Amino acid sequence: MYLSTSNFFKKIIFSGAVFLFFSDVKVDAQNVSSPYSIIGIGDIESSYFNRTSGLANTGIAYRNSQYLILNNPAALSVLQPQLFMIEAASRAKFVTFSGKNLSTNLTGKDFSIERLSVGTKINKWWGSAVGVMPYSTSNYSFSGTKDLLGTDFTLPVEYDGSGGINRYYFTNGFKITKNLSIGVNTSFLGGSLKQQDSLVSPDLTTTLNTSKNIYIRNWYLEYGLQYHIPVSKKWDINIGATYAAKKALKAEYSALVTDGLGDTLSNKVTKNTYSTLPTSTGIGIAITKNKKITFLADYKFQNWASLNIRGLNYSLENSSRLSAGIEYSKQMQYKNLSFEAFNVQAGIFYNKSYLKIYNEQLTDAGFTLGGGINSKRSSMSYHFAFEYGIRGSQYSIIKENYSSFTIGLSYKDFWYTKGKKYD
Repeated sequence: MYLSTSNFFKKIIFSGAVFLFFSDVKVDAQNVSSPYSIIGIGDIESSYFNRTSGLANTGIAYRNSQYLILNNPAALSVLQPQLFMIEAASRAKFVTFSGKNLSTNLTGKDFSIERLSVGTKINKWWGSAVGVMPYSTSNYSFSGTKDLLGTDFTLPVEYDGSGGINRYYFTNGFKITKNLSIGVNTSFLGGSLKQQDSLVSPDLTTTLNTSKNIYIRNWYLEYGLQYHIPVSKKWDINIGATYAAKKALKAEYSALVTDGLGDTLSNKVTKNTYSTLPTSTGIGIAITKNKKITFLADYKFQNWASLNIRGLNYSLENSSRLSAGIEYSKQMQYKNLSFEAFNVQAGIFYNKSYLKIYNEQLTDAGFTLGGGINSKRSSMSYHFAFEYGIRGSQYSIIKENYSSFTIGLSYKDFWYTKGKKYD
């Protein structure tokens, strides 16, 4: 199928409208609470909400000419020429909280639209994509106590927070030689965090409410490299690497303090550096047999300890994530064309979080299952992924058992080519 000039502009306008819609929906779609997201910029998202979701998001060395793989920006260099793609994904998540200090297990659930991407192969050596996806989320609501300075009293306090940071990205992959590709992901990180503390007086007659609105923003660059090694007619090996330098996040936040009657006690607006993202590196390998079976493994590392951030009973430590996956792709022929009929996937992961609480570093481990189907008569592809994991540590106050279902949609068509194709 070839696009006329008018259809091309219609598709661009449609993509832009959907992009803006998806950008707004995510902000108000958070219902799952996590007490750990009170620290820093919240829970940093490990999912890319694309074809690698069923592979435990293993994809630093993975690439596919029919999909927008953003785990490594260099992967866009192998997109099929003239192919125009729109991809979207949504996720349903369910969490059960358990712990020694909980009288009963608590549950939370959430459904949200997570990602929209538009991409194409601009020419023989350049692939590009734009889109939006979450970078971090903060959402919590729980009760606790706070020591009253200078006394032996503790006061009951309510903590509530919501918000997060979105990543608006412009990703480009470039083919340098037959086997070597590089890429850069240029992102604008922007969003807001809302935090509220309600402190009850000793006589339980008045409250002290503190409301903070934090608006965070800055540019963020991530670089990628992939190298393809054709071992034999049956076997291929891809190796990949990613790197992002340390980056400070600029912020403007307001702090409003009121009493139980609603009278304002303090109202301040401050501009400063709210948080810093550390140096991040990653390496990966993908081994493919007969263009059908692919084995993958990734290792990621973030140098949080170098920031020297710590607070009451917590500190930020170096984080690492190890994941592996396997994929089977069924190839078929239709009218002298080769296409993928379906794929099935499985993956496992183990993550050491950047949070260390009460001298115990939080861990996150689990598995994923996934699969996708492609219609030979339409331009739509569908991908589904299931993830189950346990977050916490041996002595965690609260453990999170979670499961999630991700649905991805991909629409493909050809750019306006005047009836010609190139390889």
